[in-house]
Amino acid sequence: MAFTDEQNEQIRKDLIREARRCGITIGMRKTSVEQLTNSVGISKGSFYKFFDSKELLFFAVLEDIHTECFAAAQKSLQENTALLPTDRAAAAILACRWLAETKAFVFIENDADFLLHRLPEEVKTAHYHDDETHIRALLEGGGLQPKGGMALAAATVRGLILTVSHQEQIGALYPQVLETLVRGACRELFE
Repeated sequence: MAFTDEQNEQIRKDLIREARRCGITIGMRKTSVEQLTNSVGISKGSFYKFFDSKELLFFAVLEDIHTECFAAAQKSLQENTALLPTDRAAAAILACRWLAETKAFVFIENDADFLLHRLPEEVKTAHYHDDETHIRALLEGGGLQPKGGMALAAATVRGLILTVSHQEQIGALYPQVLETLVRGACRELFE
């Protein structure tokens, strides 16, 4: 069956949305192509018109999560130019709280490394940039110069973002714990 360009775009979005839902709820490894195609109403054979493999579909999910996370941080930096560097950096990191709220980090934590090991090297080389690359770009683009260097700042921010994902383990004090960790780290890095 031939789809219109509009239908192709919608099916691609639906596949990514369904893969994200499955990645969060049951994990990539337990998700089948058949399950995905049944959910979006296409044949299993049609799936391969959109993605060459299940891994490439889940890679699109990973890319979307990264894009959303860094867009939220960048938006925060742009909206808070009047704040001191410490407060701007803290606000940008805290903008990534949605990773825990939407459970997107569950997929990253459980499947991202496995997925990256299964992707063809040329796909990773052409499309995948590690967190440090994005964090450096955000800090530099936001005019934030950390003392101790970019490598320390990027590693610290990555560690704080990992903390964001452990809302359930931290419990009721999660908002205060997160604020304390982020603001303390940003004071150390940017004051």
